[in-house]
Amino acid sequence: MDSRKITGLSMIIAPVVAILGWIGMGIIVLDNASPGDPAKWMSELGANSDVVKFVMPLISVLFLIAIGGLNRIKNSMEGGEGHMMAGFGFLLVILGSAAQLGEVAFTVATAEAVNTNNMSVAPAMLAGGQAIGATSTTVTAIGFALIGIGILQQKNFTPLVAGLMIIAGIFATAMSLIDYESPLMMIGYLGMVASLVWLGASLLRQED
Repeated sequence: MDSRKITGLSMIIAPVVAILGWIGMGIIVLDNASPGDPAKWMSELGANSDVVKFVMPLISVLFLIAIGGLNRIKNSMEGGEGHMMAGFGFLLVILGSAAQLGEVAFTVATAEAVNTNNMSVAPAMLAGGQAIGATSTTVTAIGFALIGIGILQQKNFTPLVAGLMIIAGIFATAMSLIDYESPLMMIGYLGMVASLVWLGASLLRQED
């Protein structure tokens, strides 16, 4: 199996498993808790700290695998009309994704603090994680939209997937700035995951 097919499969499988794992953990493990209800969120994180410490970093790695596929797409655009826009967008995605690891670390720290009954630390960890998450998601979403604009300029993929990337990126950016804790953030995440899967499927269909 060549690298193109491996990249395509990684962009299909990794984000789907990651988003399903994230939704499943929220519904099944954390009993539909969310940061919008800090008391319940911290309580559920603490009660399930062992699961949180394992699953959340794993989900992050899966998303990073999928994002790595964007690097191949960006490189394949070199010399084309949309390469500069896609390159800048990918840089923002990388910076935002790296920062989002900080949100994961703060969330794990919140779970550990609650689990050890260190309630003087837990709220600060939660607030820090949410602040980092809102900022990093904004940067990632802007970069995602810019990659979509680059693809739209270069026409190396269907304009429909480029349009989905732009819309999902703009929506996620707006929600991150307005209300990062809103359940509507999931719409932006699902749009970005769908875009990654679409790009991965497109790579698999390309001729060698």
